[in-house]
This record gives sequence, C-alpha cells and structure tokens, in this order.
Amino acid sequence: MKNHSISSAKDEGLIESKHMQIVESACKLFFTQGFHPTSIREIAEACNMSMGQLYHYISSKDDVLYLVHKHFHKISDEFIRKQNLDKCVSPTEKLIVFVKANLRFVYQNRKLIQFISTETKYLQKDYLKEVLKMEKDSTIRKYHELLIEVNKERPLKADLEVLASMLAYTVAFEALKGWTVSEKSIEEINNVVLDFVLRGVGLSDLVAKP
Repeated sequence: MKNHSISSAKDEGLIESKHMQIVESACKLFFTQGFHPTSIREIAEACNMSMGQLYHYISSKDDVLYLVHKHFHKISDEFIRKQNLDKCVSPTEKLIVFVKANLRFVYQNRKLIQFISTETKYLQKDYLKEVLKMEKDSTIRKYHELLIEVNKERPLKADLEVLASMLAYTVAFEALKGWTVSEKSIEEINNVVLDFVLRGVGLSDLVAKP
C-alpha cells in the first residue's frame, strides 16, 4: 500500500474518501470483466483520475484488491452494528438475529462476496495473510463469541471454534452457491439455511414447524 505521511485528520479523511472512490469504481469493472483483465488505466479512468493521481493513493492493482477486502469488512461491521444485537433478551435470540442479518447482508452484497471468494487467492502473500486475519477477527470471531454465550445458556455439543467458521461459510451460501437453486426465492433459500444452521448448532427445537 502506498505509504502516506498523514499529518492531520483531514488528510486521513481525504485518503479514506479517495480509497472508497477507487474501490467503488474498480468494483464496477471487476464485476463485469474480472480482476486480471482490468487495467490500472481503466481503473483510473473509472475514478476520473489521471494515472499520477491514482498512484498517489495506491501502488498496484493488488492494493486495490486489498482495499476491496477492507471495504467489505467495514460495511459488514456497520450493517451488523445497526441490528442492535444488545437489545436481544437472550444469547440464543442474539445468534438468530445475527444469522438473519448476515443472510440479508449476503444477498445485498452477493456480487462483492462472489468477487472476493474467487480473487482472494491472487493477493500477494503479505496481503493474503492480512485479509485472512480480517475474516477471522470479524465475522468468524463474532460467531464464536455468540456461540460461547449460547453454550452457557444451553450446552452445545460441538467445537465452537470450528462451528463458528462453518457458520460464516454456510450463511454465505446464496452468494457462493445460490446459482444451483436459482429457481428458488431468496426467502425460501434463507429459511432453509437458517433451519440448517439451527439444527447444526444444536437448536433444532427452535426450527419452525412446517
């Protein structure tokens, strides 16, 4: 990533704003023509920047891919924060609300998730290590924390750390494999995923009866 000497909050805010502009413009290209076929020049044009201006904020296309990951986790965290999980009366309710919120987030951001899932492997080693840590420290960690609380309320017969990772992947089903059931509505898919999650976690008594 381009090394900036940030001298003020204003400078930092400008850089963040420019990074967002780059991510949003680049994603429009990535989603339609792919990461590798997209050139830095095309990204600059999409951002309404000269090459020199663009290189003031990034050093390479890898930087852009890394910024896409940062953007994804930022909007994910903001979306979950708005769900007011602390208002839930029990850990079990909080877990269910969290899963439902993530199902909605996945549907709203499925193109971004599809892109990330296919292109992450192309990141340079240092960036790859960092984005994998982002994943573990955000969504997976939150699932783990919620499962620990549920386990105190009603013991779960599973390795909670492994279960947390499995939930993060399972809830992303619609974005990753939804094409296999494209004839189904998003409501049908999400209901099945939620039931599957509840049964897998050991909360089958909470599955809605047909």
